Amino acid sequence: MPRPRSISILMPCWQGMEFLERALVAIQGQTTEIPWDFLAVDSGSTDGSWELLGEYAQRAPERFRAKRIDQLEFDHGDTRNLLAAESTGELLVFLTQDAIPSGPDWLETLAGNFEDESVAAAYCRNVPRPDAAAVTALLSAGDPGYALERREVRLADVPNYSELGPHERRLLYNFNDVASAIRRSVWELHPFPRTPFGEDILMARALLEGGHTVVYDVAATVEHSHDFTPAEVRERARIDGEFNAEWLDRQCLGSKADIKTLCQRLAVEDGQAIAALGLAGERSQSLAKEAAALRKAAFTGLFEGGRTSLRRAPTEMLPSKHLKILFVVHGFPPDTWAGTEIYTFNLAQELSRRGHQTVVLTRVPAAASVEEGGAPDFSIEETEFQGLRLLRMTHRLDHASLRESYHQPRAEAAFRRVLRAEQVDVVHFQHLIHTSAGLVEVAQEAGLATVITCHDYWAICPRVQLIRPDGELCPENMGAGCFLCVKADDNDGEKSKGLAHVPAAKKLGRATGPALELVARALKGSAATAGSPARIAAEFDDLMARRDFVEGAYGAADLRISPSRFLRRVLVESAAFDPHRFLFSDNGMRTDHIQALDKQPDGAGRLRFGFVGSLVWYKGDEVMIKAMEYLAGKAAVLNIYGDFRPEEDEHHGALARAAGDNVVFKGRFDNARLSEVYAEIDVLVVPSVWYENSPITIHEAFLTRTPVLASDIGGMAEFVNDGVDGLHFAVGDARDLARKMQRFLDEPSLVEKLSQDFMEIKTIEENGAEMEFRYRSLVSVRRGALPGAPGAVDGGRTLFDYGARDAVLREGPVEEQGADMLLLRPGGGALEFELDGQLSGELELRVGIFALAAEANVEHGGRVLVDGIQLATLESVRGGDEDALLWQSLSLVLPAGAQRLRLECAVSDGGPEAHLRLKQLSLLEAAGGASEQAGTVEEKLA
Repeated sequence: MPRPRSISILMPCWQGMEFLERALVAIQGQTTEIPWDFLAVDSGSTDGSWELLGEYAQRAPERFRAKRIDQLEFDHGDTRNLLAAESTGELLVFLTQDAIPSGPDWLETLAGNFEDESVAAAYCRNVPRPDAAAVTALLSAGDPGYALERREVRLADVPNYSELGPHERRLLYNFNDVASAIRRSVWELHPFPRTPFGEDILMARALLEGGHTVVYDVAATVEHSHDFTPAEVRERARIDGEFNAEWLDRQCLGSKADIKTLCQRLAVEDGQAIAALGLAGERSQSLAKEAAALRKAAFTGLFEGGRTSLRRAPTEMLPSKHLKILFVVHGFPPDTWAGTEIYTFNLAQELSRRGHQTVVLTRVPAAASVEEGGAPDFSIEETEFQGLRLLRMTHRLDHASLRESYHQPRAEAAFRRVLRAEQVDVVHFQHLIHTSAGLVEVAQEAGLATVITCHDYWAICPRVQLIRPDGELCPENMGAGCFLCVKADDNDGEKSKGLAHVPAAKKLGRATGPALELVARALKGSAATAGSPARIAAEFDDLMARRDFVEGAYGAADLRISPSRFLRRVLVESAAFDPHRFLFSDNGMRTDHIQALDKQPDGAGRLRFGFVGSLVWYKGDEVMIKAMEYLAGKAAVLNIYGDFRPEEDEHHGALARAAGDNVVFKGRFDNARLSEVYAEIDVLVVPSVWYENSPITIHEAFLTRTPVLASDIGGMAEFVNDGVDGLHFAVGDARDLARKMQRFLDEPSLVEKLSQDFMEIKTIEENGAEMEFRYRSLVSVRRGALPGAPGAVDGGRTLFDYGARDAVLREGPVEEQGADMLLLRPGGGALEFELDGQLSGELELRVGIFALAAEANVEHGGRVLVDGIQLATLESVRGGDEDALLWQSLSLVLPAGAQRLRLECAVSDGGPEAHLRLKQLSLLEAAGGASEQAGTVEEKLA
């Protein structure tokens, strides 16, 4: 690694005016021949810091830049990663807003450490401020970050490193990114972990364990110190103690008694240091008392923080900066082109452009049944779309139960096969609907990093949008009341029947009996209760189990991302997700096809309101059409762009009948004409009656410098700044919308006034850079596959695990029984399971056969074939005194490239046939104790 040819000075900033200008002046005065630039990321300062950074950027735009993020987006590790990703220097120099370089040669001196190619990182000596409190200067003398001797740390000099305890190891990891430098090439292999504290220590550990050198440079100094109160010291120490316990498995203090012992020991040292300063009498006593208070506060905090039982896996450097990324989404082009699908497509393309391997797993419907030649459910077809590899998993959504709408074992089995074949580094779930929330656990069992982007409320709302069929909004998950909402479509077309009872049902909580009675009364006489009373009870149980299962899946992911603050807040409050692992980050957009064209005036001199999107009831289309009634005869028109089929769609027909002469349905348009469409819109209307999150149309409007009239809820109210780049109106209130529309007619300059200050739109390129470091950071966490998971390395692991209904082919008389079994009957009953050519050699096959006590005379048996070749015979078994799941363990030798495993109830070609009620089968690595004889039976009572 040669000496860096360029430097980026990177500063996280928030409320930094006390020292910021001094730091900027010192940076500007650096003298070095190495080209450098400066980038600051401000996280919502209100004290003038952002404006000051803007002044420097305006005076020297070629050197100074500043970017702003929301305070919710700040994280000590993540924000430093963002700074690195947004910069270009070969050497990344991190400097906090309150660290003042001590001289004009600071940068040159710091960069000089990297002439040694073994050095991956270096950090600066801190010097107390000239006006620092005496006690601050006193205690700084013992801090490693203020020490007077240069240190170069490399594990090659520590031969017994593996034998060291956590205390000794922690001393090796000293690194302080108050003022530090890291090679970009190293950072790319280990971005800072996302953590509220200690990101620099974790970086040092990974670099050292990766074989690199970390330098403490006493010649490159910065002025940096704080005069903390005992309360502040205690809280900072508590966080430090918690960090040491969680990340380093280190208890800083073993017991509460250690606080007193350490205070007494250091009181002697502090007394000697005070005496060396020549202080005596009252001043000496006062300083000793201050020091004692701060020492006690620090040790108390370390003890309190260290009591946490949470432990986190260490991180390590990646072998390559290039990753293999799997995106999972419920739909994808060219089949569907909604917002989530388009975002996934754009992000996958951008990550591919950045050098990563990407593959997309998406659910697709089937045009025909299996009997008509359609693909079997949960079979996977590989295709390509505009350069992206696409795995299309067929799923007809023919759920056997309500539970299968969120927990589908067959989808999970198919997903295991995908993970085994693809060997990816990270899975990014863009949606889990129409697949299974259980996919997250499958990925984690395989030892993979997991990310979920929450594009809507499916995590807490079975209907996705927190809005009932009667138009009422739900503030959160409504518990038992959700069942009334889910069943509303079955209520003989009376969508509102029973929905008035939703709040009451929620109040009953998990009291199943009373809640079920209320639900039954609310749905009495409707189609939802037709048939067995047990049916509604079973479905109610499924719905009540949904919350724990789905929220648990989302909560288990390594990182959750919300494109709006509102959505994040609702999910955090309703589902109690860990806020720190739930990031607000808006979706990036492709902007190369959008430009702000000059507005083309209306030929009739009218003000043109516009709507762009789907015409569905929850988009509030009826509201805007009603609002236009109040503007009849005014110089205004509403142009509606979007698919419009009034002859085929009942809702569209109703809109057509309600629309007056001042409403024009423009129909669909080619996306390439997007800029032209917005050039014909003076004000965009976004009237949705549900909590939209990060509407793409608002982003498009701002890119084309078009103000927005938006409902005053959810992401619409969040992204449209009322009175700055648009106006809010009361959701669902056509009169209020009409009043706001009238303002544009009464105030001809209002459009121009609201077109001066639009928010910055994140590009897909910026988003790709963010996601790249987030993926790398998560993949760097040391994790192993659990036993039995794809990618696990322990002997006897489960390679394939199938439920009976995971069969990709059913042949002859095969009957579904119970929730998860198939009965093969004599007459040619057979099942086939996909192997995908991934396995070969000696394996163990375990077959789970369910035998009923009531069918003691029914013989279960059959044979096992692979690609048409018989490899084993199942031992004949019958039911006993109890219903039982009977396991048979068979040894198989699979040929290379094996594609299909087949079970038949025929014992041999043309021979006798048995029944075979199959529940489950698994393929495992052959263990040392595996029997070589077919038919070893292990009986387990069901």
